[in-house]
Amino acid sequence: MAQQKQTVVSFRVDHHLAEILNNLPDKSAFIREAILRRFHTECPFCRGRGVLPGLIAEWFETQLPRLKTIECKCCNYRYPVDILPPEALTGPGDDFVCSHCREHGHVH
Repeated sequence: MAQQKQTVVSFRVDHHLAEILNNLPDKSAFIREAILRRFHTECPFCRGRGVLPGLIAEWFETQLPRLKTIECKCCNYRYPVDILPPEALTGPGDDFVCSHCREHGHVH
């Protein structure tokens, strides 16, 4: 897979925040992570670790089949149908696109 070209973004901060950021071991990684966390909420089960203990994963798997879900054609996350507004489920064909992908224009 080809490496995605990176773009440099700059922004202004006050002196105190600049000092804090400059003392971080990897300022860029910290800022990227902070921005991404603003757009996505941390999983209440794994708390952002990306893995679950076996007992919780087994319980979660028993709960998922009870939910009717629909997959976003852009990000491939599955959304429970009963939490979505009715207008989110109407679109061209059966192509569901979640509000995050629609709002940020990264519909593939």
